[in-house]
Amino acid sequence: MALMRCVSSFAATVKGRPHVVNVGQLIEDTDPLYVGRERHFETASATAGNPPRVEQATAAPGERRTTSRPRKTKGGETDA
Repeated sequence: MALMRCVSSFAATVKGRPHVVNVGQLIEDTDPLYVGRERHFETASATAGNPPRVEQATAAPGERRTTSRPRKTKGGETDA
C-alpha cells in the first residue's frame, strides 16, 4: 500500500458518486479513484523534496513590495 500524489486534476464517478481529485491530493494506491487512473498520479515520495510552488501573498516583515496604480486622467478617471 503506497501513497500516491495527483499530478493532473480529474473528475470521476466511483460507485455512482462523483469525485474531483485536485493536483497535490494524496490517496492510497488501493483507493478505487486510483485504480484505472494511474496516469494522473506519481508516488508521494518522488515529490517529497520538491514541495509545490506557491506564490507568496504578503510581504515578509521588513520586505518592501512595489505596486503600481493606474494613472489618473484630467477628468479624474483611471487610465486602464
